[in-house]
Amino acid sequence: MWYRFKTFWINFFKVVWAVIRSMNSVRGYISLFISYMLYQGWAVLFIILGSLFSHPWLLGIGTTVVLFWVGPGTPVIPLIIVTALFIKRYILFDKSHTVNIKEKWIELNEQSKKSKG
Repeated sequence: MWYRFKTFWINFFKVVWAVIRSMNSVRGYISLFISYMLYQGWAVLFIILGSLFSHPWLLGIGTTVVLFWVGPGTPVIPLIIVTALFIKRYILFDKSHTVNIKEKWIELNEQSKKSKG
């Protein structure tokens, strides 16, 4: 049971890393930045501005949003990645994405099954 849990998360982050590496272009970086700012970046900016200007409302809202997304079971990483892929492909018109997520996931799971036994 523990092995499957550990393998799932290791493979998940390997797939995420492969997708991020495949976005190695200016448009890819812009789409990742925009996607991060949509979900969590604005809250980090609220925390910074709230700290600089001693504004409790900005600090409270920013902290609440960041703590929500950091909490267990929140899908922030997949949401950011999927949104970044959408922005890159349909808004910035960059069709150079080379990683097939489903095939990469199957490949990693087969490798982990072979290494287990």
